Amino acid sequence: MNSDELAMIKKTWEIPVATPTDSGAAILTAFFNRFPSALDKFPFRDVPLEELPANARFRAHAGRIIRVFDDSIRVLGQDGDQEKLDEIWTKVAVNHIPRRISKESYNQLRAVILETLTAVCNLDDSQVETWTKLVDHVYSIIFKSINEEGDAI
Repeated sequence: MNSDELAMIKKTWEIPVATPTDSGAAILTAFFNRFPSALDKFPFRDVPLEELPANARFRAHAGRIIRVFDDSIRVLGQDGDQEKLDEIWTKVAVNHIPRRISKESYNQLRAVILETLTAVCNLDDSQVETWTKLVDHVYSIIFKSINEEGDAI
């Protein structure tokens, strides 16, 4: 990414990171509303969909999603940023391998993340393209790790 793209990512990221748990909850809620069977892979699968926003386990997980993106965005533009991104997202992938999450499900979440960011940050087409580039890079790290460490279904 060039310096203008990095600056745009960091600037627009200020919106969702200002309320990290609520932002993560918005992503997960949209994901589960669109793909209810995905809830089966989460530790709060026993909680009815309408009760998730108030559930402590759900909110904790939602906050962790935003924190991992925040960690990633903070390293962008630093020396060794690609290695740091690899480290962050490889850890995420490896931690999720035991849950046997399908690549299809990952891609469904990817779409919801981008749609939610677009809406929350009021992104224009150029900004969506830049965010897509970043999320695609993150997903390439995740899928590489899954392929090396243990196939997703």
